[in-house]
Amino acid sequence: MEKTTHPFLQMLIMFALTLGMLAVGSVLVFVAAALGVDVLSSSNMLVFQAISQLLMFVVPVVLVVLIYHRHEARPFLRLDFSRRPWLMALAGLAVWVLLMPLMDWCTVWNESWHFSAPFEPLEKMLREIGEHTKAVMETMLAGAGVGTLLANLVVIALVPAVCEEFFFRAGMQNLMLRWVKNPHVAIWVTAAVFSLFHGEVFAFMPRFIMGAILGYLYLGSNSIVPNMVAHFFNNAMVVVLYWLIARGVLDVDPEAPMAAAWPITLGCTVAAVAVAYVSFGKNLKISR
Repeated sequence: MEKTTHPFLQMLIMFALTLGMLAVGSVLVFVAAALGVDVLSSSNMLVFQAISQLLMFVVPVVLVVLIYHRHEARPFLRLDFSRRPWLMALAGLAVWVLLMPLMDWCTVWNESWHFSAPFEPLEKMLREIGEHTKAVMETMLAGAGVGTLLANLVVIALVPAVCEEFFFRAGMQNLMLRWVKNPHVAIWVTAAVFSLFHGEVFAFMPRFIMGAILGYLYLGSNSIVPNMVAHFFNNAMVVVLYWLIARGVLDVDPEAPMAAAWPITLGCTVAAVAVAYVSFGKNLKISR
């Protein structure tokens, strides 16, 4: 079956399974609410968040691999957890940190987007959706206790980092690569879908760039470890920042941009590209 089913069709099946798992997760929440569970409490929201991530992002990839790539599951997914990928993850983190000023500039630019007539109502709706998403996330991040911090690090930082990287890089990017035979096309198309999947148009660009970085880390290291570590680092920074604010250690606006000067942004970006090229460039090959 692996040799006769086109990678594009495999990818469509994977996305169909994701929609199915989304429906299953929604039913679980509905049943829990019907049984009297407070599904809007921060603790229960964390539980349902973890369950939905596993259902939507891990189960579809596992099923596609079992059906089409059973005999090459480990190399197909690039499940290399040896010492080397963990060392390469350090280089990946350096690239990530150096590119933060660029992503910050992209965030400011993206938020300045406006729709012209007659699409102003659409812009208003999309911005309201974004605000609602932020409000839900702030509810989940609320709390100054150590237990809250640990729970958030697991559910909001670690689980999405593992599950989303498993789906978008190990699943979609691999299948795209087998389809188009061009690693750069596979990485950037997957990054666009990754960003769109989060449903925030006015935060599209920073997530788009983030998805591309994760894609290059994944392919360049030939392991799922560096991109998962970088993704976790990004999520964990947000979790820790909100926790420090809740404890009164910091008094800052978590949504405020870094506002680094453009020479600093340019210098950091050039340095990031240099580190990435030296660390990962020679390994960017097409998987057959």
